[in-house]
Amino acid sequence: MNTIHVTLKQLYTLAHETLLMMGVKPSLAQRGAATLNAADARGVDSHGVARLKFYDKCIGRGEINPNPAIRIIKETPVSAFFDCDNGIGIATADLVMDKAIALAKQSGVGICTAINGHHIGVAGHYALKAAKQDLIGFACAPSRMMVAPTGGKEKMLGNSPNSLAFPAGLTTPPILMDMASTTVPAGKVEMAVRRGEPVPIGWILDKEGNDTTNPADFQNTETGEVPGSLLPMAGAKGYCIIVMIELLSSILSGAKTGPHLATGGGGMGFFAAAIDPEIIRPPAELKKDLDEYYHMIKRSEKRNGVQEIYLPGEIEHNQTIKRMQQGVDLSAVVAGEVLKLHQKYGRLNEEATIEDLFQ
Repeated sequence: MNTIHVTLKQLYTLAHETLLMMGVKPSLAQRGAATLNAADARGVDSHGVARLKFYDKCIGRGEINPNPAIRIIKETPVSAFFDCDNGIGIATADLVMDKAIALAKQSGVGICTAINGHHIGVAGHYALKAAKQDLIGFACAPSRMMVAPTGGKEKMLGNSPNSLAFPAGLTTPPILMDMASTTVPAGKVEMAVRRGEPVPIGWILDKEGNDTTNPADFQNTETGEVPGSLLPMAGAKGYCIIVMIELLSSILSGAKTGPHLATGGGGMGFFAAAIDPEIIRPPAELKKDLDEYYHMIKRSEKRNGVQEIYLPGEIEHNQTIKRMQQGVDLSAVVAGEVLKLHQKYGRLNEEATIEDLFQ
C-alpha cells in the first residue's frame, strides 16, 4: 500500500491530535493544524502532516516552546512587533498574520514583524488569509540554512519562502504567488528521499558544491542534518531575492538568520502585511479589473500542446476544491511516520496500523 485515502477533515483532526500530544497548547494546536491542513488541501503535501515528524524533533531538541508567552513588544495604528517566545511557527505566524489583517481593516494598512519564531510552513496560507477577506496579503520568512550564496559552497542562507495574494474578483479566484526562492523548496527534496527517487540536475548541490541527483546528498531525513545545499532560482537573481527577504523578515526586527539559527530554524523572524484596497479605490472596481485581467491571460494564445494557461495559485485553488470534494491520497510513508508518533506518545499501541490513526 503506497497511499491511504482520507478526507481533509481527517487530516486536520490527525494534525490537531498530534500537536496536542506533542504538548502544544490547545489554541496554538488549532492554528497549527489549520496551517498544515491548508498545505494538504492545496496539494503542497511536503508542508502538511508530513511536517509533524520534523516539529516533534524540534520540540525534543528544545527549539520549539510548546507553551510560549507570546507578546507584542511595540504597536502603532498600522504595525505590531511580536516576540513569539520560540513557539511553533505554523501557529505563531498565523497569529501575527491575523494581527496584520486586523490593523489593515482598522487603518488601511497592517504591517507586523516577529522575532523568536520557527518554521512557518506554507507561506501562501498567510497571504491567502488576507485575500479571503478582500485584502492584499504578503508574508515572508527566512529558513534554516540550506543555500550557499552565489559563487560559494558554504551554506549561509535560507530559501526565503514568500507569498503575495490578491483577493478574488467578482467571478474569478484569488491570485496567489507562493514560493521558496530556490529552484524547489527543501520539502520537495525530502519527499524524494522518502520515495527513494532521484531529483533533477539544478535542484541541489552536494557538500562539496557539486551538482547531484541524489536527494540524500542534500539532507539526511533521519538526523535532520543538511550536508548539501539548494540552488537559488534563476541563479544570481534568486540569490538577491533570498537576501532581501531575509533583510525584511529578520534583520529589520533583529531576528536570527543563517548560522545563528537553531538546527531546525529556531529563532527566526517573520514579516506579514495586509493592505485594504479601499485606501486606493473602491474594491468593486478592483474586482472588476481582476476579472478582466484574469480572462485576458486565460484567453491568450497557447503554445502547441498546452491545454490551459493558469494564473498564479490557480492550480492549487483547483486542487483545494478537488480535495475538499474527493479527499486526499496520503503517502503511506508519511502516515507511518505519524503512526510512530502516536505510538511514542501512547495513544496507539505497538500493534496499531495506519488505519488506526483515523479511527
